[in-house]
Amino acid sequence: FTPFQQPESHHGLYKICCLMRHGERLASIIDVSDIRRSVHLFPNFSTVVPCEWTSSAVLELCSSFVVNSFSDRHAYLTIV
Repeated sequence: FTPFQQPESHHGLYKICCLMRHGERLASIIDVSDIRRSVHLFPNFSTVVPCEWTSSAVLELCSSFVVNSFSDRHAYLTIV
């Protein structure tokens, strides 16, 4: 995913997008000690959620998300 830039002005949440190269998603294997916490992602969509977006498929089908920094107190203090 892309690194955080500026938060979106209308809600203050950070938008992230899938990184692509030659039409394929970029992915990395990282050491488990580099993981600080999980995050709650909202899929970024317009007015209607596509019906094929299920909880098991949305990470593959959606290309951009917003990071929910309001999911808990620790996330708010860490992300914001």
